[in-house]
Amino acid sequence: MERGTLIWLFICALIIFIPRIQAYFFESDLSYEWSYEQEKNTRHTAEPYNTPLSPSKLRFKRLWKRCPPESLGSLDWQRLGLSAKQASSILRFRDKYGLHSLEQMQRIRVLPADLLTLIADSLVFDQQQTTSLTNRFNEQTKQTSIAKSEKKIQKLDLNTATIELLVALPGIGQYTAEKIIAYRTRLGGFLHIDQLFEIKGIKPEILENTILYMEINEGIKKLALNSITYELLKQHPYLSWNQANSIIKMRNQKGGFKELKELKESVLIDEETYNKLLPYVSL
Repeated sequence: MERGTLIWLFICALIIFIPRIQAYFFESDLSYEWSYEQEKNTRHTAEPYNTPLSPSKLRFKRLWKRCPPESLGSLDWQRLGLSAKQASSILRFRDKYGLHSLEQMQRIRVLPADLLTLIADSLVFDQQQTTSLTNRFNEQTKQTSIAKSEKKIQKLDLNTATIELLVALPGIGQYTAEKIIAYRTRLGGFLHIDQLFEIKGIKPEILENTILYMEINEGIKKLALNSITYELLKQHPYLSWNQANSIIKMRNQKGGFKELKELKESVLIDEETYNKLLPYVSL
């Protein structure tokens, strides 16, 4: 009886420990390591074409094939780097006028020139129709301009217009008028009409239908760099609070600015920011 029990225990021990001994002395042929790069590439390849794009992925890209621009849909334009609003505006332009030449597409306000240059070689146009369609587009534009000039449109000065006057324009409501006035105040006045497209929260198509009724006559109000406070300076739309703080610190260290170009001594003020800000500042 005792001998049988011992034999049974010995067999159980063998069953338990033999796999472990085998694993210790003999390396398995199976590999459980997974390559991160392989996984990432596999997911990228298998990503559905109609997967929504996140804002972080939105940047200008080349066209993946040669094709007529009229065949590109909203998602295609977004994959090239445009926002959903910009893509929608291009499709409305396409539906109304067609997309028949690079020259014509350059007239689309919301289509960045850099993107058009990048994809130009991949766009295919019907050369037989381009000339006639372009001429028809130009004729329509000319007739529209003549008709509008005959109506003698009363234009508003964008730098002096009140909320009440802006609301009276086609497509402009109370919300849009207030946004324009608020941005004008922070900016110090508009230098050109296209600055309206910098205002967040206003649809580009609304502005496109309204800028015909606007003009700029009055000048802008400049910021006196040697006396302005940090609280006022940081409100300017072309400056972040870090950049405003850097300017104030430089002014204090220098005892005041002697030349406007001294702004570029700040590591936070790049050439683009300097050029945009320059018309709005003085000593």
